[in-house]
Amino acid sequence: WQATWCVSHDIPGLASLMGGNDVLTSKLNHAFEKAAPSDFVFDYSHGYISYANQPGLSDAHVFNYAGKPWLTQYWVRKVQEKAYGGTTPDIGYGGQDEDQGQMGALSVLMSIGLFNLQGNVATTPVYDITSPMFDKVVIKLDPKYYPGKEFVITAYNNSKANTYIQKAMLNGKPLNKFWFTHAEYAKGGELEVWLGPTPNKTWGVAGLPVAN
Repeated sequence: WQATWCVSHDIPGLASLMGGNDVLTSKLNHAFEKAAPSDFVFDYSHGYISYANQPGLSDAHVFNYAGKPWLTQYWVRKVQEKAYGGTTPDIGYGGQDEDQGQMGALSVLMSIGLFNLQGNVATTPVYDITSPMFDKVVIKLDPKYYPGKEFVITAYNNSKANTYIQKAMLNGKPLNKFWFTHAEYAKGGELEVWLGPTPNKTWGVAGLPVAN
């Protein structure tokens, strides 16, 4: 189970092998439901979804690439709360060691509502968007590497109950995709998201980034 979803370079291909997006998301959602009572933590030899094992650390973000970003938003929040909600390796990193910063970095990315399923190694790297857990995040950009000064993430109507993205804007323009490019991030700017208690199933389904 744990290695099933680790096909970050070609989720559409995985969906096709399984019989389509609906089959993939139904199977993956079932796995999350089964893993929830164990707080999404298992050892390497068994279990459905494990955020203590590297091959599974992107599982919740797979829904984005299978046409159901609202499930990414829902399960990322659950994983962050249950498996990454503490401040020590035992209760803060899914029961795993810090692993040279990987576990802490994943926790930060889930908290601020960004991720990169392909690990920023694609020809055109992108950031996947999910539901931020902070009202506002300001990322200071190093002028050695980025032309912009800062990138701001603002979440409106943010609360524990308001899990789902209703709409988003990037630098004042409507953003209907669940992703934006690293080049856009590097220029600095602001990502704004509006959250609510029920899924907006029309947001984030406008298309996938190029898989390369």
